[in-house]
Amino acid sequence: MCASVALCLLLVDLCLIADLLDTRGRIPDLAIERAPEFGQLFLNASVESSQELAETSAALQTAREEGGLRSVAWRFRDAPILGSTLRRAYHRIGWFRENTKSLALLVLIAFAFACLRGVCLWRAESVSTEAALDVATRVRRTLHRQTLRLGPGDLTDPDGTQVMGLFTDEVDQVRDGIQTWIYRLGRYPSQLVLLIPLALAVNWRVALQCLILLGGCWFLVQRQRLRFSAARKLEESRSERRLRLLAEGLRKTRIVRGYGMEDFEHQQFHHHLEKFRTSVLHMLNMLHFQRLAVGLLVLVCVAAVSYLVGTKVLQPSFLSNGLSFSAALLMLAIMASLPLPLAQLWDLPNWLLKGSHAADRIYRYLNQIPAVSQAVGAKFLEPVQRSIVFEAVSYTLLNKRKLLDGVDLRLAAGEVIAVVSFDPLEARALACMLPRFIEPQSGRILFDGEDIAWGTLESLRAESVYVGGADPFFTGTVAENIICSHSSYTLPDVTEAAKTAHAHNFILKLPQGYETVIGEHGERLDAGQGFRLGLARAVVRDPAIMIIEEPNEAMDDDTKSLLDDSYNRIVRGRTVIFLPSRLSTLRRADTVVFLHHGTVESQGSYAELVKGSSLFRHWEYMRFNQFRRELEPAETE
Repeated sequence: MCASVALCLLLVDLCLIADLLDTRGRIPDLAIERAPEFGQLFLNASVESSQELAETSAALQTAREEGGLRSVAWRFRDAPILGSTLRRAYHRIGWFRENTKSLALLVLIAFAFACLRGVCLWRAESVSTEAALDVATRVRRTLHRQTLRLGPGDLTDPDGTQVMGLFTDEVDQVRDGIQTWIYRLGRYPSQLVLLIPLALAVNWRVALQCLILLGGCWFLVQRQRLRFSAARKLEESRSERRLRLLAEGLRKTRIVRGYGMEDFEHQQFHHHLEKFRTSVLHMLNMLHFQRLAVGLLVLVCVAAVSYLVGTKVLQPSFLSNGLSFSAALLMLAIMASLPLPLAQLWDLPNWLLKGSHAADRIYRYLNQIPAVSQAVGAKFLEPVQRSIVFEAVSYTLLNKRKLLDGVDLRLAAGEVIAVVSFDPLEARALACMLPRFIEPQSGRILFDGEDIAWGTLESLRAESVYVGGADPFFTGTVAENIICSHSSYTLPDVTEAAKTAHAHNFILKLPQGYETVIGEHGERLDAGQGFRLGLARAVVRDPAIMIIEEPNEAMDDDTKSLLDDSYNRIVRGRTVIFLPSRLSTLRRADTVVFLHHGTVESQGSYAELVKGSSLFRHWEYMRFNQFRRELEPAETE
């Protein structure tokens, strides 16, 4: 609001400067003769009749001399607010009675109004940005709490890509929408409300005529843009369809060459290619025509407004329909200032729509209910010592894709177990149920005969640690990433765990050793180093069950040998469940559980499954056969 007031006052001040430069403070003789009340208004002449004023030569001579703002005050004498304000300023401020001093004072006032407007706009933008940022901060804080509340239960998005999109892109859209909405609603409506009455105060007849012209031009321009936008979208879809037709021919070379269709294919290709070229050119011509049409409409409107205002300037300004040169400039400046607020307010619903769509996606995520929660009266679970049992366990994704279908499985504690399947999500779902990252939709899981659903999450996850193949790291030191905020672990504990995972040597080679900052804004680790650091993070907690999902990235022979030695140390005295990506890890297992279509297809040692399960042999060939992997690129080509 303050910025709009400053703009109006700035325009009026510039109008006064233009009038002072144009008239030099003089009033035309003809205007004085036709308006005898001049002396009563400006000379304070004590006369009783207009005839006596006309006969007062001194008054006429004074009117013809330079008088600062006297001329512009005379021109706007009929304006109820502006005219009285100018008269008071003329009588009370001595500088306004001299041209040079009036110009200096008006320039200073214009500079002050311009500075005031700049400060107001800066403040308005700061306030709107701070308000939008506060909302975005609260939403991000809520998203963070909700993510921790839901837990790592999305098997299809283990890296949290969806949440990251909500946390960054969607929240930014909401913030931009709120900031734009507050800023534009706070600035442009008040600007319109003040500029239109100011134009009417200058000359209401001319202002109404100009506003009608502007409104008609605005309506035609918006209608033209909507029509061309719809036509362009239609033409773009046609061009995309023709481009797909052209691309289809690239996949038909075997048929074309095999059946001798080269000439026919060339004809068809050139036919569709010419249509595509014509379509693109037509779309470009439409765009150029749209710009030309909009430009012509704007030019016609500008010419009409300029002509309308110019005709009023050519009339004597002291007449009721006439405009002075400065008043005409003020009118044109007001009309030029109106399209921007209209355009910004017209585009406001689009920002609101984008922000509302992003907010809807965020709220849908925030309204999700955690699949895993701690039962009332849950008790502390002791470390598993005898067995892990799955009883009729089933699990289905939200898209109705069934991963586990009544799994019955008994695993002996203290063994090395490998869980494999054609669909990696089946094995991952089974493993994620042990620390209760996900919950069986039917059935139950027993640790030494105790249903883990009735145990506390803290005691369960303290004894069931999951090591992912591509687990991320927090931005912090190596030691902080191993300790993970648990102050009970000392540096010797961290060092010993790193040695067990064969991470100690490469950590010492980092710039600051265990104090080296890693993560998003620190040192980068390769896949093998990151995996060994994840193993150290798990080893330092000494859990009864360790679930290890091996990375799919290729590792060098030295890293593989280091991992094999780490596994030999890790498996001692605990239950280790592997989701293997290497054949050597699979052969290490005491028990291999092979899942197929959500059930346990076979279970036993690696040698037993190779002999007794044709499906397992097929899976092993598909997953590990070296000759098949060497042939795959050639087959793809």
